[in-house]
Amino acid sequence: MAALLLASLLWALGSIYSKTADLPKTALMTTGAEMLTGGFALLLVSALSEQWGVFNLAQVSVNSWLALAYLIVFGSMIGFASYAWLLQNAPIPLVATYAYVNPLVAVFLGNWFAQEPLTPRVLSAAAIIIGAIVFMNSARDSRAKRAAGRGASK
Repeated sequence: MAALLLASLLWALGSIYSKTADLPKTALMTTGAEMLTGGFALLLVSALSEQWGVFNLAQVSVNSWLALAYLIVFGSMIGFASYAWLLQNAPIPLVATYAYVNPLVAVFLGNWFAQEPLTPRVLSAAAIIIGAIVFMNSARDSRAKRAAGRGASK
């Protein structure tokens, strides 16, 4: 639990820091460096916790390999590069909506590919999340318009 909380905190701090940091011009280069660093950290933790002995490559199913391939391509290469690009080109509150949108995408992909049920509770939660994102962005836009209107009248 502590690792998850620390990871979330560090992710948020890194996202804020990246707005002003001197980073490579391409989001893909930034993504590669971050993925490499994260991979080495996980490799170190895995080695220190002696997890190599319990992993059996033969027990990994075809579905697991396909899921891993999906996560590598869409979750890492496309998704994370898009996130890094957005951090440099969009306001942080707008970029932060990924935390709400990504689980929705996962739910709907799970329904599409794995026939996971879309219950009324899940659909209600999805509607609330989408509504909250629209509300947050419309409130931000209206504040920006008011500020622009005040600046133009001076």
